[in-house]
Amino acid sequence: MTTHGSQEPTRDEVREILRGLISGEVSPREASDWATPWITEEAGDVEDEVVRDTLDWLSGADTETDPGVYLYGEDDFRHWLRDFESKAGY
Repeated sequence: MTTHGSQEPTRDEVREILRGLISGEVSPREASDWATPWITEEAGDVEDEVVRDTLDWLSGADTETDPGVYLYGEDDFRHWLRDFESKAGY
């Protein structure tokens, strides 16, 4: 998984995280931890609206309805990826 640097996440990096969520290579907590600093602007402002909107979704990927029970799952992540790819022109 990519890490934060001084540059905002690229569309390819966001796509990589979404694919990782679907495959199970990236946990919901890892995706959320990666995205949240960009949403809270701790890591800087994100100018790309498509990336920013998807980071918002990713920051909530680990939302639980009960302890250990996630609100979002593979079907949701697939939907997020399709929506992202459509908006990003993939």
